[in-house]
Amino acid sequence: MTGIYERKIYAVVCSPQSLGLAEKLSFQKIFQERGMVLDNIFLEIKDRLSMPEVARFYGLEINRACMACCPFHEDRNPSLKVYDDHFYCFGCGSTGDQTGFVAKLFGLRQIDAARKISEDFGLGLFDRNFAAPIKIAPNPKYEMQKWLGEARLTVNEYLTELYKWHRDYAPRNQNDEFHPLFVESLQKMDYIEYLRDILTRGTENEKRELYENGKDDIMKIRKHLDDLADVQRFEKRKAI
Repeated sequence: MTGIYERKIYAVVCSPQSLGLAEKLSFQKIFQERGMVLDNIFLEIKDRLSMPEVARFYGLEINRACMACCPFHEDRNPSLKVYDDHFYCFGCGSTGDQTGFVAKLFGLRQIDAARKISEDFGLGLFDRNFAAPIKIAPNPKYEMQKWLGEARLTVNEYLTELYKWHRDYAPRNQNDEFHPLFVESLQKMDYIEYLRDILTRGTENEKRELYENGKDDIMKIRKHLDDLADVQRFEKRKAI
């Protein structure tokens, strides 16, 4: 299936005034071959990647019922159903396959969405250089959802550590000195639980406010966790 853009080029380039019959047939064959390649690429994406895989990769959180909050409209209660080979939103009616989802999410043409999927998943489907370079249109809704997903992982990871420190380093008797990590659990647990609650059960306005004003806090937590992991790796190497 030759794209509209290619058909327009064909109509201009293959005008009777500029090309002979043989040349026109040659151009027509090229465009037909490219159309077949495009069809094969879309089918290859469907065969190699399920709809849930693609949706999760680009930040969609899918529950056990295969439902998710739709990124294409304000959606607090999951109304988007993710099937194995397509998605459908019962709220706004958005639907499509893997390529269609990425095209709508990033504001891309179908062919550019296919190229993005191929590059992001390392599929290597675009060895032939016939598609235009991708120009991703900014999607503020997607950027916020992606950040919220990453922030949720960071906060949950930190909260797990705080619970562990609170349990493992609690003083056994009144004469024991407080371990620094136990002290940290006492100081930080309430606030991190508050962040967890916003990220998991907060309103759209609460999440947006955190996205706009809480990035520094999440960044500091992420750095703190990474620093602790570096220390642990160093101590393991030293022990060996």
